[in-house]
Amino acid sequence: MASGERIAFGDHGAPLVALAALCIAVFTGPTAQAASRPPQFLRNCTIAPPDPLPLFAAPLASKTATASDDDDEEEGEANDGPRGFISPLSNTCIAISGTVNAGFQRDDYKANAVALATGQVPQSSGSFPLSSTFRLETGQTLADGRYLATAFEFSVDSTSEGGSELAMNEASVTFGAFAFGLTGSRFDFWTGGDFAFIGRIPSRTVALIGYERHLTEQFSLSLSAEDAAADRRTVLPATGTRLPDGVARLLYEQDGLTLHGAVALRDVPGAGGSSRLGRAGILGATWERNLLGRSMTLTAQLAGAIDAAPYIGSRLDQRTAFSALTGDLTTRGWSGVISLGREWTDDWSSNAYLSRYRLSIPNPSGLAGRIQIDRVAANLIWSPVDGLRLGLEGSVAWQKLDIAANARAASLSGRQSSAQLFVERTF
Repeated sequence: MASGERIAFGDHGAPLVALAALCIAVFTGPTAQAASRPPQFLRNCTIAPPDPLPLFAAPLASKTATASDDDDEEEGEANDGPRGFISPLSNTCIAISGTVNAGFQRDDYKANAVALATGQVPQSSGSFPLSSTFRLETGQTLADGRYLATAFEFSVDSTSEGGSELAMNEASVTFGAFAFGLTGSRFDFWTGGDFAFIGRIPSRTVALIGYERHLTEQFSLSLSAEDAAADRRTVLPATGTRLPDGVARLLYEQDGLTLHGAVALRDVPGAGGSSRLGRAGILGATWERNLLGRSMTLTAQLAGAIDAAPYIGSRLDQRTAFSALTGDLTTRGWSGVISLGREWTDDWSSNAYLSRYRLSIPNPSGLAGRIQIDRVAANLIWSPVDGLRLGLEGSVAWQKLDIAANARAASLSGRQSSAQLFVERTF
């Protein structure tokens, strides 16, 4: 009988148990679910575009055999991107960064009698240059697997007149293999970013529509249409309509070796509505190796141009040369640079470079002018903590600008020596 009672109770009690469970779920379910759901906070992330499948992919067996050898290297590369955060209810990684560079600079000038006669040779003086940059980046992988990224950067630099100059360095969108907006030229290679003298000058930017595709694991091809006139600071003034420049670049990266080769075609408007074809080419290489347990970086670059002066020389060279040129001149020129960077300890490093810039201005009756700039620079940097650099830098430039009936060019000829102490903070 006891057993029967238990059976009867089970038959009639099951609905009661189910009803009680339903009541508990109704009255306490939302609260219990909210309590069990973890709170949402900002999450750390790294903006690192995924590695696309090369057009000519290696066989799977070969890639698997070498995968174990490259695990550590790939893991290190994944951490090289800008670090940011992902906000709640979002899958977009946002990174904010910037730099502030300040210091004391001393400039000395030595010129010949012809240059001094123009009355435009600057006097030796000291200054307190100040520059800063602000950068905002975003990146996310969409549902269809394509990568979407944006970048916005501007800089503020002090001028010799005591004012400041605001410059837009980048405002670009990358969608898969395509890039649009204002950004650096795909033609450029060595930028001199390790040197305060060059780093304080706004970079040359272009309006760009580009496509980039990995051909193999090591080779990538980039094709772009670029409008260099978007940057009024480092472009020769020109009149008339013109087509965007066409740039093709082939890049090789493997085991610390980077090879860069690019060509550019440029539509140069002339007098009377005519135009001519400018062209430029560049070869660059960077080799990174450990020497006695410390990193060493060697970079070399050689560029040449015909009627495409904006594609040769550093920003320092262009600032000097373009201030004495007009947009309707025929030009021929080349430039080269060798740069060496070395880490001595965990806190101390140094950099040095030697460059040469040559630009001639031919005309039907002969040579109308010539610009020659030789420059050597070196620095010593102390980085006691991440994001902080204190440095001493020196630079000497020998300039000769010989352009007929151009007093401005004559005033720039001579030797310019500069030295500075600087402190740079990166956040």
